[in-house]
Amino acid sequence: MKIGIVLNAASGRGKAGLWPAVRRAFAARGDELDIRETTGSGDAERLGKALAGGADVVVAVGGDGTIGETLGGVLKSARPETPFSFIATGTGCDFARNFQALRDPEHVVEQLTSAGIRRIDAGLLTCDDGDGDTVRRHFANIASFGVSGRIVRAVNAARKGRSLPGSLVFFWHSVTQVLRYQPCEIRLRLDGEDVFEGAITTVVVANGAWFGGGMKVAPRADVADGVFDVVIIRAASRLKVLTLMNSIYSGAHVRNPLVSMHRARLVEAWPIGKSPALIDSDGEAPGQLPASFEVLPGAVSLRL
Repeated sequence: MKIGIVLNAASGRGKAGLWPAVRRAFAARGDELDIRETTGSGDAERLGKALAGGADVVVAVGGDGTIGETLGGVLKSARPETPFSFIATGTGCDFARNFQALRDPEHVVEQLTSAGIRRIDAGLLTCDDGDGDTVRRHFANIASFGVSGRIVRAVNAARKGRSLPGSLVFFWHSVTQVLRYQPCEIRLRLDGEDVFEGAITTVVVANGAWFGGGMKVAPRADVADGVFDVVIIRAASRLKVLTLMNSIYSGAHVRNPLVSMHRARLVEAWPIGKSPALIDSDGEAPGQLPASFEVLPGAVSLRL
């Protein structure tokens, strides 16, 4: 079996995680590995697209950003049905939380090579890159905008705290960015219907249930149901937002009056005024509003 690997060696603050043991297990089986290593933003998509042309399965080894980019590369390739899988080694590892975790390297290899195919959804984001150009990229787990867009930029730019667990890194930067955040105003349309206009803390467009290093922001989200769960968290005082943030880890935030839950296949959003609404897409920072988020039902052939 020919296995294409997109490897982000810098993922998870440079920690190798499970990957070295998995690589040895592959070698023991005699599988043909084609390993391509990323060096910067956009590489994973390009490499995933190239590998999908000849590999029996394309595997992303890295964090949520690497997973989303690699998946996007497969979907943009001439063989979008190529089986896709992943080994999560990132800071947040939120996409992996939607699936049963495997820790034994031999079991991981067995799943990557022999498991059946499960069709799951992907998201397609179209947005302004901040310089007036249009960006189109796929996401595997979650896209969002508001304070979350500022948080991922802070996490990705940080130099301190890189030895801390990913959940603590996200928590620290979440607190600091909430304290600095000036709420932006937006207009939101779901499946052609205007549902909200005003100031937000964040809006989450969820394929999976978790983001931010373990926050269960969309507890009912299912990666294979053909629809997004959309979470609107309205603007409030910093104290109220920090209190609410703590409840997101358990999913209890859904009962807070600042929060409303929706479902949609197409999400469109526009900024109101001059304050930019920055976007997070699988832990990366592709741009800002205006943007659209389209669900692609069953687009991914997941082997896991």
